[in-house]
Amino acid sequence: MKNLPIGIQTFEKIINKNLLYIDKTKIIYKLINEGSFYFLSRPRRFGKSLLLSTLQEIFSGNKELFKDLYIYDKISWEKFPVIHLSMSNLKGTQDLTNIYESALLMLHNNAASNSVSMPLSKQPALAFSQLIQELSKINKVVVLIDEYDKPIIDHINDLSIAKQNREFLRDFYSVLKDNDQNINFCLLTGVSKFSKVSIFSGLNNLRDITINDSFSTICGITQNEMEDYFNDRFEDLGNKLNLDDQSLKQKIKTWYNGYSWDAKNTVYNPFSILNFFADGTFKNYWFSSGTPTFLIEKIIQDKIQVDELENNRIGLEIFESFDLENLNLISLLFQTGYLTIISIDYDEGICTLNYPNQEVKRSFLVYIAAHYFNTSVINVRPLYIDLIACLTENNIKKFINSIKSIIAGIPYQLHIQKEAYYHSLFYLIMELMGIDMDIEQNTSKGRIDGIIEYDNNIYIIEFKYLSENKNIDELLNTALNQIKTKEYFAPYLIKNKPIKYLAVAINKETVEYKLEEHL
Repeated sequence: MKNLPIGIQTFEKIINKNLLYIDKTKIIYKLINEGSFYFLSRPRRFGKSLLLSTLQEIFSGNKELFKDLYIYDKISWEKFPVIHLSMSNLKGTQDLTNIYESALLMLHNNAASNSVSMPLSKQPALAFSQLIQELSKINKVVVLIDEYDKPIIDHINDLSIAKQNREFLRDFYSVLKDNDQNINFCLLTGVSKFSKVSIFSGLNNLRDITINDSFSTICGITQNEMEDYFNDRFEDLGNKLNLDDQSLKQKIKTWYNGYSWDAKNTVYNPFSILNFFADGTFKNYWFSSGTPTFLIEKIIQDKIQVDELENNRIGLEIFESFDLENLNLISLLFQTGYLTIISIDYDEGICTLNYPNQEVKRSFLVYIAAHYFNTSVINVRPLYIDLIACLTENNIKKFINSIKSIIAGIPYQLHIQKEAYYHSLFYLIMELMGIDMDIEQNTSKGRIDGIIEYDNNIYIIEFKYLSENKNIDELLNTALNQIKTKEYFAPYLIKNKPIKYLAVAINKETVEYKLEEHL
């Protein structure tokens, strides 16, 4: 049983320390042979840095590191000079002094690692071009750029610095197109895909493989890889968690699998799965490694209804559009890994996005709830544990009163006086409880607002917004009659469970209800 390479992103170190390496060299071999200029976007902690480190060793001709891997006898192992830049080292401030200095330091270090000693311009873009041209005298150059967008992403809530850094990067990367004849292979990786007119206006020869199904699993761990490479750990882990082999694998899949960039292949986030096998505990590893405060605040600011994030249909153009001046929330959520592709219709130019797995969905909703309910994250769990107890006891009065208390704690400015807003809050609360609430289910006679199946009971819910001029009793009776006359209960009769009609009248100040049994 090999030790796990948690936090290690250097291929040479993983191999020489005999740590677990999941062989990605078959798909890397395909990458090398199909083209020479690439761009790949993946969320944070998804193995992009390890991919670039692996490519560096391949192009450096270090054949023996790959002795037991697919690519070992597939290539000639020609040695190329490699420029490997991690743009996370660039520190942007109100002026460009720091970013210039850190960029020049990286270039000088790359010159030294290639045994080249030469004066470089004090202008980073020109120095980059000089280095490529000098190294090309040895052989055509390989350029690997990690976190190409980090100087922008780090300042996404400070537009002036972000735009300044964007202009710097546009000039810097334009060098790659100008030196096309001197470059053998180039790969840029990052979290976001900025529109071509912002960063890549001078670099139109990049092949974007972000949502290309041939390379959808180049980062991340597939189901087969997870079962093959961690096979020796399942028995002990199953005993620890009191789960049989099949149940354990299914639970791991539910928690951590589900990321997709082609709607065909799904992968696990490496950071989560490695930490899970190290700890043997189901926890939010990837999510907790970087709290999405900016995204949560934007959801609140844009008054996005939480249930709209699930099964969100959007045009494929979203993958080509990431502009600082006009940030699209759904694009941000996809590119940062909080939503993933579950289907693509190329004829209509539409894809459907959803949460990739339980780790992301539950954690994300907890953080949204903390903002909505004006409390800290650690206080959210006790809120919904109390609600679960109410449903378990079939105490709807206490259940509704608890929800009323939660809604009363939401700051006034966050309320939207629309029925759909309160649908969304109710959905959020149910999901936090671990109850999958079906919302707006279509029947032959109408659309059901919500369905909850819990503890052998089926609750059919009809929401009504309680405006100032409405009578509560009349509104609740209208809701109950709608459930009955449109026979919302019909699809659930075959389940042979007690069916209950729950009419809810709601606004920012109160939640009232009526409950009836289906006869």
